[in-house]
Amino acid sequence: MDFFASRILRDLRHAGFAEDEAQAVRHTPAMWAQLADFHRQGGRIERVDAGFSAATGQPGLIRFFHPPAPAACTHATFGSLAHELGHALLFPPQWQPAASFADAQAYARSRELGEAHAWLNQYRLCRAKVGGAPEGGHVQWIENDEDFGTRPVDLFARIAEREAAGWHEAQILDELAVLNANMFPSGMGEGNFKTYGQCNRWEWLQATQPPGSPFRRFIAQLPRAPNADDQKLLMKFNLFTPAAALPAGGADPLAPLAAALGGVATRGDLPALYALACDTVPGARPGVAWACARGGGAAPLAQT
Repeated sequence: MDFFASRILRDLRHAGFAEDEAQAVRHTPAMWAQLADFHRQGGRIERVDAGFSAATGQPGLIRFFHPPAPAACTHATFGSLAHELGHALLFPPQWQPAASFADAQAYARSRELGEAHAWLNQYRLCRAKVGGAPEGGHVQWIENDEDFGTRPVDLFARIAEREAAGWHEAQILDELAVLNANMFPSGMGEGNFKTYGQCNRWEWLQATQPPGSPFRRFIAQLPRAPNADDQKLLMKFNLFTPAAALPAGGADPLAPLAAALGGVATRGDLPALYALACDTVPGARPGVAWACARGGGAAPLAQT
């Protein structure tokens, strides 16, 4: 074995990979080719001691976060590495700063397409895996586009169904992006129920909106700092995107919502929050797919 291969395997073992998983990486040609490409570009794999198990990937750097013993890093697996390689090597627009995008929808869409490429990469490499534990499915909880209800979706099974039906890769990525927008990030903290899409849209607004903008005016109207529930509701109903279609002129259409949210004492009652938005901002419509269709982005999510 050459020095290059030895170095990669050493880094994987240090990151917490079991020997059979490290060998599966080495003996799966498609995986090894991506990992070798990542390292030739100057990329590195790091172990990070933390209070949780997770993995992250970006151009040049993949990290595996290890909780204290005796807990294990459950993310030190072939599949997690395949996912993070997708982030590190595919779809560069996902790494552009928020200010380089014209609106929250465009920024969120780039991030969600980045996740879509990572999921598709993980599916393909896991399907090609040689050795190690099999990885035949991957279930994620997905928030309904039209309300706050959730349902489980096996992403691998969904991709396989679309491929069998003859979908083009762009169609599969489009659906995965909408699923990701309604998917829940790990490690958000207790009582934080935002989806990826809601996080992404809030992040763009926080990073780009100047004093005096509708977003800043609304935040100023709240009698307290916006909590995770407020953020979820505002982003779910697209209230600061071109798709909002709220009446122009006259009284501020969001002022009643700011006042109503200020009076909400119980956190985490999502059905009550949903009803509150419907009552106080009747012109608003929920859903990432609806916002995409209004803004010329992704088509509405196909139902199965």
